[in-house]
Amino acid sequence: MLLAVVYAALYGFLYLFEQRRATAARLTITTAAMLMAVVMAVTVFAVSNLSFVSNGEATMSVFYIRTLVDFAGVLILSVQHEQLRENALHSELTAMDNVLRRQYEQYKQSKENIRLINRRYHELKMQIAAIRAERDQAKQDAALAEMESGIRKYEAENKTGNPVLDTLLTAKSLYCQQHGINMTCVADGRLLDFLSTGEVCTIVGTALDNATESVSAEPDPEKRLIRVAIYAQNGFVMLRFENYCASPVELAADGLPKRSAHGGYDLKSVRAAAENHGGTLTLHWENEWFTLRVLLLQK
Repeated sequence: MLLAVVYAALYGFLYLFEQRRATAARLTITTAAMLMAVVMAVTVFAVSNLSFVSNGEATMSVFYIRTLVDFAGVLILSVQHEQLRENALHSELTAMDNVLRRQYEQYKQSKENIRLINRRYHELKMQIAAIRAERDQAKQDAALAEMESGIRKYEAENKTGNPVLDTLLTAKSLYCQQHGINMTCVADGRLLDFLSTGEVCTIVGTALDNATESVSAEPDPEKRLIRVAIYAQNGFVMLRFENYCASPVELAADGLPKRSAHGGYDLKSVRAAAENHGGTLTLHWENEWFTLRVLLLQK
């Protein structure tokens, strides 16, 4: 009974201690780490019982030695567990940093592309003016129709009041036009002025990447639909991203999608960015529509 009580108390304390230190990072237990833990546990158990073999009887010194060795064993296993936790956290932070860097690089590339597009846009306008001076009406009409058709492809620039958001939305609008995706957007970009460039890229860029990746797999072009809305609501800023998705999205234990077109792992960076501003990330699938909501405190 004493043995049962002691072990129950010890394991109960360790359980509560670990629950308080629980982390969202999933530990990866390799075969080598498991074997090392087993070897250490067996070694500690064997060393703690050597005194019984040598003395043949239980004395207080034997109990002291055994208790000391057992505590040392628990400490060694705890250190190993802490190392595994730190490695898991480091891997997760590295992955989130890679997402942030990728989104920021996309933003810089998109900004440069839009600058070149705008320059070409003005060049085409000048060419149209020259064509209008053409005396041959048939040639004039044909050239104008061709050039104006080309110009319309580049008139997807969004004006939301936030230059970073404008760049991201314009780049995605152009991508959607090229891949037969219908994206509609109603956004007040000024509401995101309190976010850094990296945070806007992480939240908006990642959400749009996942949405475009999902609808791109849809065989019916009429169902390649994305809706974006950014607005104020009761003292909060709501960022809402919706896309058509015929198949239900399976969520993992952490509430994020498993590895799929909706980027389960990448959304951890979006959740972290939202939580940095006292916000939340929620996901929902219903009636063949997948919805990602980011709620932030309005500042």
